[in-house]
Amino acid sequence: MKQRWRKVGLALVFLAGLPAQTILAANPSIVAEQEEWTLATVPKLHVIGVSGNTHTVQIDTNNPPGTEMKMEKSGSPDFSVFDVVQDWTPHNDGDTFSLDLQDAETVYVRIKARNGKGIETLYSEPLTLIQAPAMPTLASQDSTDRSITLVVNPVKGAHVYKVKRSDWDEAKVSTDTTFTDDTVSPGRPYTYEFWAENSVMSNKNTITIWTKPAPPILKVQNVTATSITLKVDLNGNPDDVLVEAKREGGNPAVNGTLIEETGLKENTEYTYEVRVESSNHEYSEWVSKTLRTGTLPVTSDPDEEFAKAAEDIFSRVVYHVDADDHGAWVDVSVTNTRGIDVRGTVNGITQFLNATPVRYGDLELDKEYLLTVVVSDGTRMKEKQYSIKTPKKGTTEEEAFRKEAEQFIRSINLVADGLINSGRAWIDVEAPQTNFAVTATIEGVSQEITKKVRFDNLDDNAVYVVSFEVRNGKYSYRGQREITTPNRTAPEVVNITKIGGQLQIEVLTYSELKN
Repeated sequence: MKQRWRKVGLALVFLAGLPAQTILAANPSIVAEQEEWTLATVPKLHVIGVSGNTHTVQIDTNNPPGTEMKMEKSGSPDFSVFDVVQDWTPHNDGDTFSLDLQDAETVYVRIKARNGKGIETLYSEPLTLIQAPAMPTLASQDSTDRSITLVVNPVKGAHVYKVKRSDWDEAKVSTDTTFTDDTVSPGRPYTYEFWAENSVMSNKNTITIWTKPAPPILKVQNVTATSITLKVDLNGNPDDVLVEAKREGGNPAVNGTLIEETGLKENTEYTYEVRVESSNHEYSEWVSKTLRTGTLPVTSDPDEEFAKAAEDIFSRVVYHVDADDHGAWVDVSVTNTRGIDVRGTVNGITQFLNATPVRYGDLELDKEYLLTVVVSDGTRMKEKQYSIKTPKKGTTEEEAFRKEAEQFIRSINLVADGLINSGRAWIDVEAPQTNFAVTATIEGVSQEITKKVRFDNLDDNAVYVVSFEVRNGKYSYRGQREITTPNRTAPEVVNITKIGGQLQIEVLTYSELKN
């Protein structure tokens, strides 16, 4: 920056009595020295490495060694507020310095130089340093036989969270910290990587989660007068699950997926319970089947048995519709599937149903949808449809409660029966699991329903109105349903006459006459 140079100076001739040529002859060379400084050039900055939260920055400059430079940092690109990193420190080309950033912090750094006369350059273009968010940790995990849900703890500065299963080509991206994978099969391990990103990716965390084993499906293989053989359908479980079977007072033998027992009494009912154990040593629910030796299954009609089981399952389907500013959804569950395959379809999406609610999302507000439930035992199939209406935008809290309570009342199972020839009947009222307080009333008699209650001593062959009150602590909703009790009155002989050689018996009965 500094240059020394020489110039030949001509002395001025003053009125001193000497001619100019005389002076020049006496001083053939007169020299004057003067210092001048060139301007410094603007240095540049670039990142040469990041280790953890430490960013290493290098200075690029063509200024002479030891040129003084000043560095500043700020949280905003306009440097409205800034801190001095180094205040006029001598630097050479290739010098480095380090800055430690907080998780997810963005810092802007600039530099300028000055020459020996103190003349400063402009600032360099700011260098942007971005620190990745901290690696997220797992807050909770949950699994069913058909889904896995993991929740990560939120981290500061994360714009999105990503999850990638080991067999996926692409990661799933979400601004939410909850991820649900409903593309899994029962009784298996699945490994996931998850991380956070702003414009930089955090370190990855890894977790392996097992799905629960699915309840098996029991099918009748063979029934004789003294033996029973059942076939176990693994219902999507892997082949390495263990099958367990039990019968009160008995000892059924398990051979792979066959359950056999011999030496049984003739014409006797036997109830078998079966479950499976996965390689993760988790157990499915017990499923049961009752058979009678020497006959076909209890109803003696497999189609009729399946139809009754299907209707029972349909009566236990529970769905809950809700919405927020982004759209609507419906959660569907069914309890006590009896080991039968149960699937539900909404808006073209089909999922397995069980006691854990399954969500169908991305539904439009204020629109009618059909929930189609299909049950199958591998041989027979039966379906039922339920009409669902999503809430309107801006639905009030009370309106949402009333709609949910109305749907809940429709899901309550009513069964009427009575002792044969007793002339009396009863009504069983069974409600699915809920957080609501529910009261049922028949003929002025009220009972609080926690699971199942019975109203006794009712007239047979009569229509009863069951009134319900549903409460959530803030609002209440009332609804009614009707049910008819069956005929349980014995026929009455009112007249016997003999015509020719035949007896004519007149019978009074409430039962329908059959050919």
